[in-house]
Amino acid sequence: MNDCSVFRINQTGYSSGLPVFIAFMGEGTVRLADSSGTVLKEMHQLPSPVDPASGDPVSVLNLGILPAGNYTLESHGIVRNFSVLDKPWQSVVDLMAKAFYFQRCGCELKKEFAGVYAHPACHTAPAADWENLSAVRLVTGGWHDAGDYGKYVGPGAVTVGHLLYAWKLFPDSFSGPLNIPESGNGIPDILNEVRYELDWMLKMQRSDGAFYHKLTKDHFAPFIMPQDDTDPEYLIPVSHCATAAASACLALASRVFSDFDNAFSGNLLSAALRGWMWLEANPVFVPFRNPEGVRTGWYGERTDSDDRFWAACELFAATGEDKFREAAESLYRNGQNLTQFGWADVGGMGTLCCLFDIGEKAGSILYDALKSDFLSRTEEALELSSASGYGTSLSPDHYVWGSILPIMANAISMILNYLLTGRLDMRDAALMQWNYAFGMNALDLCFVTGLGERSVMHPHHRPSGADGIAAPVPGLIVGGPNKCFPYPIHRERLGEELPPAKYYLDELPSADTNEIAIYWNSPTVFVGAFFNTVSGS
Repeated sequence: MNDCSVFRINQTGYSSGLPVFIAFMGEGTVRLADSSGTVLKEMHQLPSPVDPASGDPVSVLNLGILPAGNYTLESHGIVRNFSVLDKPWQSVVDLMAKAFYFQRCGCELKKEFAGVYAHPACHTAPAADWENLSAVRLVTGGWHDAGDYGKYVGPGAVTVGHLLYAWKLFPDSFSGPLNIPESGNGIPDILNEVRYELDWMLKMQRSDGAFYHKLTKDHFAPFIMPQDDTDPEYLIPVSHCATAAASACLALASRVFSDFDNAFSGNLLSAALRGWMWLEANPVFVPFRNPEGVRTGWYGERTDSDDRFWAACELFAATGEDKFREAAESLYRNGQNLTQFGWADVGGMGTLCCLFDIGEKAGSILYDALKSDFLSRTEEALELSSASGYGTSLSPDHYVWGSILPIMANAISMILNYLLTGRLDMRDAALMQWNYAFGMNALDLCFVTGLGERSVMHPHHRPSGADGIAAPVPGLIVGGPNKCFPYPIHRERLGEELPPAKYYLDELPSADTNEIAIYWNSPTVFVGAFFNTVSGS
């Protein structure tokens, strides 16, 4: 890591319509100059407090709103260049959305769409039902979940949810082609890509309405290309959480696709309703556990209350039926984490549905009370950002496996607060989380492959590790620093004294800090779509 620079910046650039935030380490005079060398501003920074998460003496400086152009920062003889553009992040959003195409399973990635990352079709053989090995089905399609080749219903559902709401709220950020096989068919490419996952998800529904938890091997593949991973795949038993999350996702998708394909929309809603019927017939939550002999991703949860809440909200939005509103109200009263947007807690997805889709028609409980509750809870994200030397909305003891997710979830919460209230402090704090992902962090690292001056080069991602190409598949965000659940070998290497915000290795084996996941890309796409929309305004 290059720790000599006193500046940390968003390495993808800044927007001419938004404040330019940079992190400055230490003290002294900071000079901002334009491309002609004219000094526009001098700031005299007193000694910065030590950031508890990184151990750095660092402060966030607000350079204000700058016109498009190239700029230079200088302090103590150290110089850093950055750019300001009217629309700096459209290409970033496009690249991160296109990354889902590279995660496609069951089809050939052709050179005309994938370039040097092209490969033959993978995982095209039928899969056996783990509980009845004589029952074999063809369940091809969908996205590889993360750095491995498994496919998981719950994580896939929340990923689709993030992308669909990004499109619903910020459609202008998805108006251009992504160069995927469906480009030019009259449907926005973000929806074409989402449909590839939805088609697979429909195949994961059992005849009684329940959804299988996942489709994986009984073990993780070695670092080989997907087409070389030919061991048998299995439909791993159904679960409450997968069924509820899928029902929510499909009900949401049914509303989105009603404007493009009525038959497909109807199939999505029918599957969602059958999933809900299974949940009603099986009200007692049974935690999912890997069957004996299966060692792929667990994705287990302690409750399905949040998944049922999201499903009830989406089905109420899709049907208008009172039974779904009543179910959502009851689940809300029982307690929901309204600012959570990850696979393990989708309470925020139900919040999104009620506040930004159903709106005031949701009623006094699911709109008025929930809105007040949500706005109150987003204050915590703002407080975390304010307490951080880098503006990062994460406490030092929460640098977990996939720490990028709570950071992006807090960004989403603060964006939604801004959309509801117009509060600029919420918008600006959310912007700092976006900047974090692209280099305004303790590692001076862009966490997204293929972007920035210094980006991740060795993600825990099997195709990137096995394709013989030096540059990793582009547009994938890694989980980032993780001091809570590191591998013992990495803890031994990094030591106990290294601060949590620096507990990271850009190495292929480091799944604990450097894996990618579709449900980390998707909230980042949501955040980027918002800032792309307000850029240059």
